Amino acid sequence: MISSIGKAALALSLLWLELAPAARATEIPVPTQAEWADAKKTVKLANGISLAYVEIGDSEGSPTLLIHGYTDNSRSWSLVAPYMKKRRLLAIDLRGHGKSDAPDCCYAYTDFADDASLFLDAMGIAKADVIGHSLGSLAAQLLAAQHPDKVKNLVLVSSTTAIGGGPGSWLWDNVMPLTAPIDPESQFMKDWYANPNTVDEDFLTRERTESAAVPIHVWRGVLWGTVIDDLTPIAPLVKAPVLVLWGEKDGLFDLTHQEKLEKAYPDAVFQVFSGAGHNMFWEFPDKAASLINDFLDLEP
Repeated sequence: MISSIGKAALALSLLWLELAPAARATEIPVPTQAEWADAKKTVKLANGISLAYVEIGDSEGSPTLLIHGYTDNSRSWSLVAPYMKKRRLLAIDLRGHGKSDAPDCCYAYTDFADDASLFLDAMGIAKADVIGHSLGSLAAQLLAAQHPDKVKNLVLVSSTTAIGGGPGSWLWDNVMPLTAPIDPESQFMKDWYANPNTVDEDFLTRERTESAAVPIHVWRGVLWGTVIDDLTPIAPLVKAPVLVLWGEKDGLFDLTHQEKLEKAYPDAVFQVFSGAGHNMFWEFPDKAASLINDFLDLEP
């Protein structure tokens, strides 16, 4: 027979077991702009590439992979992250960007998508929500097409199915002549980070400085690696629900690009930010996060 003391101890033990998962969960705070670079961790992928990343939010929350745009890095998500802390956010630096390895080759969608898949493997994550901005949204599309079992929901921010461009386009003609060191205060860099609405200046200054530090071979390699590919043919392989966020003043991926996206993903949810640009989630991070949270929280 169990004594009254023994019964009390047993009850406490059972209560501890019941509460233990919650007790083990921790909230990883969002680093300040000054802290961001030092908050990065590094993981080595099975292909030998070391990727840097920042982890934020509820350690027991739903895993959410964040993939930034061309010449940005994980800091790109620092403004929206405070509104998404109930999730386990994993913001990576793509190869060649931030503190990740910058090999001589290669920088096509396939390379970024492969790295993202191997990153999930390295982190022990079987399935995640995936959010990609610009270049990151194209890598996210390919990841979802190649590994539909790994992507629960897909959010495309300022996206397209094909970057296009090439010789004669503003991007190509400005990037290809670049030489190191790039001046973060040059007119090109100011134009590269221009926004139609106010964005936190400390954030922008750090973004611009880190972008200018991206090696020249990466700036050029991404354009060579992405200019000839169109993801439209593989769109039907994407099985995850899709949300598309777009700013109507997007100077890179205009309405024509969005019409192609609508044809590629006819069942997707489209949200337009009036008066916003390519970086609308920097301009209106609370609104962007609210739309993303509502979409990700929907029951399948």
